Amino acid sequence: MSNFDNAANVGFDLQIKYFRERMKELKIPQYKLAEMVGISELTLIRNFKKETEMAHTTFLKICGALQINPYLVPKEIDKTEFLKMYFN
Repeated sequence: MSNFDNAANVGFDLQIKYFRERMKELKIPQYKLAEMVGISELTLIRNFKKETEMAHTTFLKICGALQINPYLVPKEIDKTEFLKMYFN
């Protein structure tokens, strides 16, 4: 597995962690989030467990539903947990 694959896995795990934390904060159950973004709950479960790859549009819809900004932050100014992603 390349460094990019590892970084992608770490990053995805962090995103799912943030999604779950935000769902708790907003009191949005999994079935409701799936309904809000227009996918089945089973698809959402499979996406969260990495059994199926999440579509980029689904990711953006989840960000919208959970009121999370999906913008990219340059590595040199990023002070978040995403620094755990090792691309080099």
